[in-house]
Amino acid sequence: MSLDKPGIPSGPIPGANFTSDTRNWPWHRPPDITNLDEGLEYIMNRLTDTSAGARYMSLIETGVSITTITDIVVTLGVGRGKFTPDFAILLAGPVARMLEIMAKSYGIEYDLGIDKEDNYVTSVAFKKAQELKSPTPEVEEEDSPDMEEMPDEGEGLMSAVSEEEQSGMLGYDVEEELEEDE
Repeated sequence: MSLDKPGIPSGPIPGANFTSDTRNWPWHRPPDITNLDEGLEYIMNRLTDTSAGARYMSLIETGVSITTITDIVVTLGVGRGKFTPDFAILLAGPVARMLEIMAKSYGIEYDLGIDKEDNYVTSVAFKKAQELKSPTPEVEEEDSPDMEEMPDEGEGLMSAVSEEEQSGMLGYDVEEELEEDE
């Protein structure tokens, strides 16, 4: 936030978005097209009568998949307020077919974009990546104690401490234990 005048901040007023008129955005109003045939005609006119179709064909020629361009076309229609997002999903199949037919008629090799494997990370791949990132250190056999070297029950670490010392460490008094036992 900058200060235009000393002591007076400039910037958006907090809460202004709650009082502003949102009807000025096309997607906040009812859609212009609600019939599937009208929607297809609108998109076909945009692809054939404007320079947009030629731009999309050059994108296909450079290797952009038809599914990506279809997404662009229907999303632009939603953004312009021509149809709703769910209506755009209904239009996506026929639009992809139109783009495919146009690419064939221009002799452009195309990629539909539906034969590729998904590039998302699965839980298995994530676990493998974690294992590669932080490998567990290998324990050398010389450092690991064998079963033969393990002390018997009476030879452990606490066996070096007498029962009185153990009771003192735990906060018991030897006399208290004797009274409780009786």
